[in-house]
Amino acid sequence: MDYYEAIREKCLAFFREKEEKNIWEMAMECMDLEGLPMHCPPHHLLVPAVLLTTCARKEGKTEEELEKMLTETDKRSKKVLGGFCGNYGSCGAGVGVGIFLSVYTKTTPLSDVTWQWVNEATGRSLMKIASMEGPRCCKRNTFLAFDAAVEIIKERLGLELERPAEVTCHYFRNNKECKKEKCPFYPAAVEE
Repeated sequence: MDYYEAIREKCLAFFREKEEKNIWEMAMECMDLEGLPMHCPPHHLLVPAVLLTTCARKEGKTEEELEKMLTETDKRSKKVLGGFCGNYGSCGAGVGVGIFLSVYTKTTPLSDVTWQWVNEATGRSLMKIASMEGPRCCKRNTFLAFDAAVEIIKERLGLELERPAEVTCHYFRNNKECKKEKCPFYPAAVEE
């Protein structure tokens, strides 16, 4: 399965739905794609794609506008290699927040104010992710990147994104390196 294409298609479907979902719900539906590995580069697309979908919907953009942004995001996210977190010191989920804001604000290397915004967004997301020790977990890091993104989107775009009172991971059984109780998204009551 082409997970990049499947994530883009899911985001377009979310955009068309009458009922609005929060970014964590959308992300988990994407993470539930059959066969999607626990840790893999498609998470680097998942983060910006979900954020683009939510913000485009909130600001009344067209499906065609979203599709164009998702295509550009797909192209950029594929350049963020697997293992980027440990091998380059920049988790793809955090980089994904920067990709989202760059695409959404049409930022280029020659932009003025938004150039600062996109670099700050990546930095703040990476700091949130770095608040946890390794080993890597694409699910946890996606959720942490979203925590940072919600604040950044409110400050820079003036959009309020709903955050559930509690975000609970249901992927821990598939993660042999799960930090369990040390992870803020580990369920309180677990039957192993």
